[in-house]
Amino acid sequence: TKKYPDILTSNRSWKRSRPADLHNILPDFICETLSVAIPKMLSLMDGVVPEETLLYAAETRSSSPYRILRNESGESVSVSGLFPSGEGAGYAGGIVSSAVDGIMAAEAVIRSLSS
Repeated sequence: TKKYPDILTSNRSWKRSRPADLHNILPDFICETLSVAIPKMLSLMDGVVPEETLLYAAETRSSSPYRILRNESGESVSVSGLFPSGEGAGYAGGIVSSAVDGIMAAEAVIRSLSS
């Protein structure tokens, strides 16, 4: 997890995070694309403060063999405030279904904060 300004550097956003410079991991064309695309995307979102935007970069090469159980409201049955979603949580099997599940999780978070 990194704040947006730190994403393309090895700067540490959080004391407990493990910093990594994406230039050492990804091809240059991907880093360049991210450095152009992310600011454009953030500028289209009302109320978003780019300096406070968090980016998560977990990646796996296969579907999760585990499923983090969630209740009917989308929240983890064992960790309050956690809304597991996507392929890593065992609820999707590709980028599109992960994106849809992520949207559903975001909506569940909003509902939980609104009640």
